[in-house]
Amino acid sequence: MTSLASQLGVSANVMTVYAWDNYTVFTPPTTSMRLLLAVGEVTPAEATTIGESLVASGHANTMIRIMWEMNGNWMQWGTQSLSAAQYISIYQAAEQAFAAVPGNQFQYIWNINAGTAEPGRTEFDTYPGDAYVSQVGIDFYDYNDDDTIPPILAFAAAHGKPVSFDEWGLNGTDNPGFIDYVASVVNNPANHVVLQAYFSFDGNINSLISDFPAAEAEYRKDFAGC
Repeated sequence: MTSLASQLGVSANVMTVYAWDNYTVFTPPTTSMRLLLAVGEVTPAEATTIGESLVASGHANTMIRIMWEMNGNWMQWGTQSLSAAQYISIYQAAEQAFAAVPGNQFQYIWNINAGTAEPGRTEFDTYPGDAYVSQVGIDFYDYNDDDTIPPILAFAAAHGKPVSFDEWGLNGTDNPGFIDYVASVVNNPANHVVLQAYFSFDGNINSLISDFPAAEAEYRKDFAGC
């Protein structure tokens, strides 16, 4: 968000937006920033409506996270609701509908939660195929282990895809080491990370960065040029 960037003394080029439901009346925000849009279990018709609204409002280059964090059980399109095959089918249909919108330059992010593998599933079994994915997205908080990141980077590299940290942040503790670790991954050119979006939110995960002075100082140091 622009306010977070201003607070931290860094620049912001992307605005994160969430569309959970009622997609037929989706209204993109009024901003010149590029959008990072998370959408849920959209039908092709809903994807078309959203895509047309994005293009008409000047957001033809939006990056779209289709049914993010699907490898967990906390989303309504997660492991408790959809099999891997069902998820892939819905994702592919949505991506094709978005891609058919005239004038679009959309990119599509297959966005997993780092380190989550429900019984009978893996992090990677919902991958919809290279033709349907522009970036491999990672959601990553400091309750996840650092060693969950290298396998995702390796998976993305094997498929020739760049990586984006679409949501990452703290979980109620002042943890500058976590900030520094993410920065070391993001700032390493070998990892092909094209985006990082810190999730500063004082809600159920308590990740508002201004509550954590040591972590905030580390963020300023590590991402001042971002």
